[in-house]
Amino acid sequence: MATMKRLALCVVLLWFANPSMAGGVGGDPGNSQDPVPEKTEETRQPEQEAPLLDSILSQMDASYQKLQSYRAEFEQESETTTFKRKRQASGRVYFLKPSEMRWDYLQPEEREVYLSGERIQIYLPGRNQVIEQTLTDAMPGVAPARLFMGVEELVGSFSVSADCAAEDVENAYCLRLTPKKNKAISVEEILLWVGKKDFLPLRTESRDVLGNRTTISFLKGETNIPLKEELFQFQVPPGVEVISNTF
Repeated sequence: MATMKRLALCVVLLWFANPSMAGGVGGDPGNSQDPVPEKTEETRQPEQEAPLLDSILSQMDASYQKLQSYRAEFEQESETTTFKRKRQASGRVYFLKPSEMRWDYLQPEEREVYLSGERIQIYLPGRNQVIEQTLTDAMPGVAPARLFMGVEELVGSFSVSADCAAEDVENAYCLRLTPKKNKAISVEEILLWVGKKDFLPLRTESRDVLGNRTTISFLKGETNIPLKEELFQFQVPPGVEVISNTF
C-alpha cells in the first residue's frame, strides 16, 4: 500500500476493448476480409470517452505540477442510510506540497484535522480530546483527501471514467472513481468534479459500502499562496486527552 508520502490521485485509464470481429459469420466466401459489425451507441461512447478522459487526467497532472499550496472554504453534507438524516458542516482546508493537509471545521462543531506522512490527528477542543491514528485507505474521508495530491502515480487502486454528468456544477468535468480492490477500502465510489480552467477539485461525492454519502464542495479556492509550515504542525495542548489507535 502506498504511503501518504506518495499520496496521489490513484487513478488508471479505463481501457476499452475494440469491438469484436464477426469472424466471417455471414460474410462473403470470396472476400478475405471479415465483416465489421456496425458501431452502436455502446461502442461509440467508449471511443469518445477515452480521449476525453486522457486529456482531463493530463491537464490535472499539469495543474498539479504547478501547484505548491492551496486554500479554500468548504461545505460538507453527509447523509447516512441508517438514520435517514443529513448533517452539514463547513470550514477551511489548506494544502502544502507535497503531502501536508489541514481541515478546520468551524460549523457546527469546531475541530482540526491534520494529515501528515502516515498519521492523522483530529483535535476536538469542545471535548478536550485528540485522536491520533495511523492513516489507511480504509478510513472514511481519506480517498477524497488524496484528490489534492496529483496524478503522478497511477497505481491501479481506482478505475476512472468520464461517464458521469456535470449536474449543477458549472464549468466542470465529472469523473467517476471506483476502487479496483475493496479489501481495505470502505469507499464504494467517488464522483469528482474538476474545473475546466484550473483542473482543481470543485466538488467530491463519495459513497461507502453501506450507501452513506458525503459531498464536499470547495469554494473560493486560492493557489500558490504563502502558507507557513507551522500551520500544519500540531502540538497537543496541555491537559488534553490523547486517544491513539490504528484504524
